[in-house]
Amino acid sequence: MLKKSNRLLIMTILVSITLLVLTGCGKSGHKFANQEPNIRITSYEGYDNSELLQNYADSLFIFQQKIFWSASDPDGVITGFAYRVKDQNGNPVSTPGNEYIDLNGEVTPQNVIDRFGTGWVLHYKPNADQSIPLSDPNARRTIWTSAKYALINFPAADENGNPLTKESTFEVIAIDNRGGITPVDPNFPHRSIAWRNFKTTSQRPTCFLSTTKGNPNGGEVGSGIRLSFIMKDELNPSVPAIPYKFEFKIIKLSPDTTNVEVISESDWFDTSISPNDTNINRFLLTKYTTPSLSYDIEDDVVNSVTKIVARAYNMGGVVSELDGSSYITFKVKAGFRPKTLIYSQRCYALGQNHFVDYYDDSSAEVMPFTISSGVQRYATHFFVDMDSTLTALNSSNIKVWLRWGWHGEYGSILASGGYNVTDNPYDKKIDYLLDRRTNKNYYSEITHFDIRLDGEPYNYPPLANDPNAHQVDVHADGHTTVWLRLPLYSPLGQTLVLTSLASGLHTLEVRCVDLQGEVDPYPAVFQFMLVDTIPTANRNGILIIDDDQNSNLIAPDEILRAKYEAMLADYNGPKDFIKRTIPNVPGDTYEDLSLRHLAPSDLQKYKLVIYHSDNVNDFGNLKLENDGLTLYLRSGGNLIISSTSQLSSNLAAFVDVKQKTILSYLGVPYTSPPAKFLSSALHINPFFQQALGQNGYPNVHLQYTAANEPSFASLVNTYQGLATVTYFPNINPTATAIYRMGIKPVGYTPSGPTQEQFNTYNNQIIGIRSVTGSSHCYTFGFPLSYMYTPDVKAMMNKILSEIM
Repeated sequence: MLKKSNRLLIMTILVSITLLVLTGCGKSGHKFANQEPNIRITSYEGYDNSELLQNYADSLFIFQQKIFWSASDPDGVITGFAYRVKDQNGNPVSTPGNEYIDLNGEVTPQNVIDRFGTGWVLHYKPNADQSIPLSDPNARRTIWTSAKYALINFPAADENGNPLTKESTFEVIAIDNRGGITPVDPNFPHRSIAWRNFKTTSQRPTCFLSTTKGNPNGGEVGSGIRLSFIMKDELNPSVPAIPYKFEFKIIKLSPDTTNVEVISESDWFDTSISPNDTNINRFLLTKYTTPSLSYDIEDDVVNSVTKIVARAYNMGGVVSELDGSSYITFKVKAGFRPKTLIYSQRCYALGQNHFVDYYDDSSAEVMPFTISSGVQRYATHFFVDMDSTLTALNSSNIKVWLRWGWHGEYGSILASGGYNVTDNPYDKKIDYLLDRRTNKNYYSEITHFDIRLDGEPYNYPPLANDPNAHQVDVHADGHTTVWLRLPLYSPLGQTLVLTSLASGLHTLEVRCVDLQGEVDPYPAVFQFMLVDTIPTANRNGILIIDDDQNSNLIAPDEILRAKYEAMLADYNGPKDFIKRTIPNVPGDTYEDLSLRHLAPSDLQKYKLVIYHSDNVNDFGNLKLENDGLTLYLRSGGNLIISSTSQLSSNLAAFVDVKQKTILSYLGVPYTSPPAKFLSSALHINPFFQQALGQNGYPNVHLQYTAANEPSFASLVNTYQGLATVTYFPNINPTATAIYRMGIKPVGYTPSGPTQEQFNTYNNQIIGIRSVTGSSHCYTFGFPLSYMYTPDVKAMMNKILSEIM
């Protein structure tokens, strides 16, 4: 039994050994050797010795060709390709876009060298640092690429760049996953490597030279310009107009136009040498660059003219001809300076005490906003107080946006191709730079901005410890001024967003720096005041705002002032009377960028604000003062409005622009229309004779001769009634009617109402009290200055007893 088992074991081992010998171990041996990959070119362009293409040997092709190939491996996968270009003598050559080739075999695998030689195009290995050029031995380089096509710019010019038909050969090989490369078949040596011959040609391109700010056309420029090069290849329409390189030279000419002489002429400079430009179609020229600019005009005397001549090479190596589009002339002159602008239209703030709660559809600016209790609060411009200072009420969450630029940045392009500078940041960005003194384009660019905030260089943390980011000015008396210098395209751009600002005056100073290295000698300055809020308990006095256009017949300033003084005669606290400024009539207020005149920083000083617009023929400006009045009321302010029939239109204007909040404070419904009026003219429906007091308020009679004392408005005396009254068919549920309209009885002489008119107008609400928190609003649709003063005085005392 044991002997039988041994025989079986021995037979199993012998069979196994025999199978191993027959099948091979691993992949060694002839029968199972790696089969090398095959490759072929799939493009139709070019020619080879195949039956399909050999008859195209004399065909001409444009110099740029995109060549596709396909490879296969019988026993593995393709992992890469290598390609090269040979000249007509069979020597490998570099071409634009494939400038780096391995001529000495440092990178090429030995099996490739042994089989095909060197000269293969170099590529970066995966994840290599591509900031290291391929010409550097330290670069991680390879001849293999995973691409299945190559864009080849075949030579099509002689050594001087003149068009010349040239013959070149493109070759490509493959490698598989076991290192096998395209084989050489001894019977078909030309078919083992994929190849195509090309006879290529090119027409001349055209070079266009200018500056980044236009063609000076022989005019004056500053000592800092940036040349702009464009190549067009219209005679080679199938090829993208991508230049291989640009060259230029500087020629100094005599200023005598009748007998022009060459004073000096430089060599040709390749634009790729510029350390200041990353694109070959730009080249910075200043007094300090290589080559450099020198002055043509000194002491207002023209000594020379500068001429720049340029040429372009396309990817086939063909150079453009020198023609009228490839040169510019100009005269370099000293003294040009930029002008810095603060775009005040784009300077605004947002905080819990400085905002608007409606969106202005007419604004060109998309204002930042926050959301509070489900309501959007938008940033708004600074107000202007009665000291002509830009102000905002401060808060812990206030943000301030400040923006700047330069003279010539914005404008419009004319149909003629010229431009019109507006300096309006909402117009088109035309990006010119004009001299601050002459308004001339001096063909320069802005490069940096110097910035100071509150007397110190602006603290920009990324540059805080960078000495190169700070510019120090040394003045004649020895003191210094330090600026933060920001590049034009820094992360800050042309905007500061300031937070956590202390209350007080803040000053932003900005100055531009141009390509000459010249700074604006007069920095742009933007000042604003952040003001602490005043608690309601610390407020005192009454502010009376006169928004009546003076009229001797219906609103004489002196009489109206005296009447309001008399109404408030029993109040012993401070009373300040101001006149709202209107066009062509000076007053005590200043207009801000939103056309507002009333700043919350002024209003909040007072316990009560009285706003009167009692000229029956004047629309007034109440509709413009929503923002300041609303913020004042939000902070616990108290308001009296005295107006006429024009009040209904002002309230309707609030509705039109969605200014809901002020209507809520006034107790007026947010509907259209929110109010109505008796008449817009003194002689039509002059029915109103008294305001009938409600809820404890005294009656207030109209002042006219037949009733008490003569009115300053003669038509009121004549008609014994007033027509220009606003009334409220409805008021908010939380508001209280404190006055109703008392009109003439039917049949009254003169100018009494009909029964229908009496039923419509009598007893309509014309006075509203609305209390919101600690804020009290009293809105009168009749002009208090037209009423009998002792009655109005009694009413005022009643109001003052409620709020003072």
